[in-house]
Amino acid sequence: MIERYEEAKEFFKEEGFIIDDNKLKAVLAAIKHGQCIKAVGPTGSGKTDFFEKLAKFLGGDYYYQSLNGSVTIHDLTQERVLTEKGTFKAQDMVLAQWLRSAEKKVSFLQLDEINAAKPETLLALHPIMDIKGELNLTYTDEVLKVNKNAVLVMACNEGDEYYGTNAMNVAFLNRIGVNLHFDYLRGKELATMLSNKTGVSVEKSTQVVTIWEKYMSGRECEQPVVSLRVLENWCSLSQTLGLKTAGKFTFAGLITNSEEEMNEIIEGDFFVHLKDDD
Repeated sequence: MIERYEEAKEFFKEEGFIIDDNKLKAVLAAIKHGQCIKAVGPTGSGKTDFFEKLAKFLGGDYYYQSLNGSVTIHDLTQERVLTEKGTFKAQDMVLAQWLRSAEKKVSFLQLDEINAAKPETLLALHPIMDIKGELNLTYTDEVLKVNKNAVLVMACNEGDEYYGTNAMNVAFLNRIGVNLHFDYLRGKELATMLSNKTGVSVEKSTQVVTIWEKYMSGRECEQPVVSLRVLENWCSLSQTLGLKTAGKFTFAGLITNSEEEMNEIIEGDFFVHLKDDD
């Protein structure tokens, strides 16, 4: 995989996705050596987008599963479902789907919110992360092997975006091959990305970025984090509602608790230069 680095670099450039050269090399090296990847970064920093695009570049499949607090290992492997004939049959869940796909081609599985997963669920994932990785399927009595086509990505948010998260055990963390940190884009790079993704002009997206950076730089710890997804929604809706009104119902609506506070934001310094009349 690492041999395709230059080709991959050009692919991401054409896709308008900015990724650090060394991070891209590290991921390709991890895939080549069959190592698990951990991706940490704030919501909207591009973790999911990056691995979806990488799967596309490699001509592979991409699977995604959030490991919120209610997900068990049984939810990830196989379940028994009732057929129309009144009998039960085994149905593959995401882990089995991923490994069956990897028997034929490169296949990515991104397990998200690992810092919100049940500790017993993470423990149950150890066998697929080991050198001789395998998955036991109870209902079909099969053992699926983890080969080098099977790319496992463990993802989570960081910092004060998450509350009530669980500590990950050392045995789990030591099974990670490569650790990546995704940071927010800023300035011109962020404005360009928003423009490319939503179709608004760079001039408009720059105004959105300026407001966001001003808020984030002065944000108190108790105030909400505004992710890049909010900025994408803001830019997208601005094409119908106008920049100022769209900002009211996205950005301002998130950081305030009442209509009165929201209107104060709209009429204050943050939005003073925004207009809807184009």
